[in-house]
Amino acid sequence: MENSEQKFDTEVLSRISNLKMTAMNLVEGLLTGQHRSLHKGSSVEFAEYKDYSPGDEIRHIDWKVAGKTDKYHVKQFQQSTNLKCTILLDASGSMDYDSPLKEHTPKKMEYARNLVSALSYLLLKQFDAVGLTLFNDQVIEHIPPRSKASHFKNILYGLANITPQGSTDIVEVLVGLSERLPKRSMLILVSDFFIQNQDLQKSLKLLCSRGIEVVLFHVLHPDEMHLPFEGDIVFESLEADLSIGLDPHDIQEEYQSMIQTHINLLKENCNGLGVDYVFLDTSESLDQALSYYLLKRKSLIKL
Repeated sequence: MENSEQKFDTEVLSRISNLKMTAMNLVEGLLTGQHRSLHKGSSVEFAEYKDYSPGDEIRHIDWKVAGKTDKYHVKQFQQSTNLKCTILLDASGSMDYDSPLKEHTPKKMEYARNLVSALSYLLLKQFDAVGLTLFNDQVIEHIPPRSKASHFKNILYGLANITPQGSTDIVEVLVGLSERLPKRSMLILVSDFFIQNQDLQKSLKLLCSRGIEVVLFHVLHPDEMHLPFEGDIVFESLEADLSIGLDPHDIQEEYQSMIQTHINLLKENCNGLGVDYVFLDTSESLDQALSYYLLKRKSLIKL
C-alpha cells in the first residue's frame, strides 16, 4: 500500500502539528484523563465512602475514620477511562465539489479530509480511541477505534484513498451504526448534509437515546451558499445523472434563502436533541474550525 502521508503535502502535516500545540494551549489538562466512567474501580482519585462488607479490600478501609467513629468505611475510587470516538465521513459525490471560479478555496473533500485527520491526531494524542467510517448510501470502509498512536497511519490511509462518488443516505448508515457503537461513546459526523426525504432528526434521536454523544460538522463551499455565478450555465449533479440549464441570477435570492433555512433547521434540530452542531465554511481556516470545536467540547466534558 502506498504511504498515505505522501498524499498530504508538508503544509497540511505541519498544520496538524501546529493544531496539536494550539489544542494543548486551549485545553491543557482539560481533556486528557478527564473522561470518567460511572462504575467504580481502582484508581488514584477518591470517589466516596461505603460501609465495610465482608469481602471488601481491607487495604481500602479508612483507619483514621475508623479510629474516630468505631465504624469501618471503605474508600471507593472513580476509574479514569478513555473516550471511544468514531468519525463518520460523507464520501458521496457531492463532497467532491470544486469551484470553477478562480478563488483559492479548498475542495470540500480536501477540507473535510484535513479536518478529520487533525481531529484523529488530537484524539490519539490524548490517548482516546478513534475510528473512521467512510460512507455514501452505505458504509464504504470502517476502521474500528483504537487508541495506539500508530493507529493514526491507518486513519490517514483511509482518508487518502477516498474517491467521492454515489448518492448519500445518512439515515440508513446511522441506523446500522447505532447498534454497533458502544454506549457512552462519541460519534462525529462530517457531511454537507445534502439529503432529501431523510429523517435525520429521528436517527440522531436514536443515537442520543443509546447514550452516544453526537457532534455534527456541516461543511459547505461558499459557492453552495451564495450561488455566485453569472450567465446561462448548465449545472450537473454530482450524485445522479441529472443536469439543468439556467441563469443563476434568476434564482439566486430564493436559493440563498433555502440554503439558510436548511442550515437553521438542522441547527435547531440538533440543539433540541443536545447534539453539538458546528457549521464550517471551507473558506475558513482549519485552525479556527478546530479551535471552535475544542471550545465547544470543553463545555461538554463531565468533570
